[in-house]
Formats: sequence, C-alpha cells, structure tokens
Amino acid sequence: MKRFCLLAVLSLVAVAMAAKSASALPPVNVQWHEKYSALKDAVVAKYGDASTGKCNVCHVEGKGKKEKNAYGIAVGKFVTKAEITAIKEKAGDDTDGAAETTKKYILEGLAKVEAEKGANGQTYGEMIKAGKLPE
Repeated sequence: MKRFCLLAVLSLVAVAMAAKSASALPPVNVQWHEKYSALKDAVVAKYGDASTGKCNVCHVEGKGKKEKNAYGIAVGKFVTKAEITAIKEKAGDDTDGAAETTKKYILEGLAKVEAEKGANGQTYGEMIKAGKLPE
C-alpha cells in the first residue's frame, strides 16, 4: 500500500512538472506595458520600482496574484488564460505564429477594456488618455 501511494504521488509530481504553463500573466503584462508605455512614470510613482510594481496595475497590491483589482477584473472579461492556452495549442510548433496571435488577442482585449467604466464613472480609456492609472 505504501508503494502504491508513493508511486501515485511521484506520478502526480511528474505530470505537474511536464505540464505546459498556461499562465497568461507574462504576455498580458508585456503587452499592457508596451501599449501604455506613457504610463510608466505613473506606475513607478504609485507602486515603486517598475519591475516589481507593474503587476499591481491589475492585481491587488500585497495580495496573491489571483486577486485582481477592478481594472484587472475588467481585463479578465476580455483576455483569458483559457483563450491564450487555446491559441498556443492550436499553433502547435509554430511559436512565432502563436506569439503574434496571442499579441493580437491581448491588444484587442485591452482595447475593449478601454470602453469599460471604472468606479469613478470614467472609462478606463479616458483615465489612460489622461495619463492616470486605471483603478
């Protein structure tokens, strides 16, 4: 029985290690900061170092990465891990094609989010155009 349990645990660990990463964060983060590069100073002013604080544009500062602020929730309506994973799986070995399709998907989603209204009644696009971080 002990051998069976050990074998089952080791099998689960091996499967977990071999599984493809489905994290949407890196490509979304990169595309957001590229698209809205004019907000870099605002990100640094609000969250500190651009390399560590940049995630807090969508995530709640000091909380786990699964907890998103209102803007992050709005982004999540239009840009999902599931769709990014599907794009990668559909592309197969065509990593350049997957990267381009993923970039297009993310940029289209970010454009849609700009029309969503924040708690202050302004659209996220209006906030961004005014040089303010979306809240």
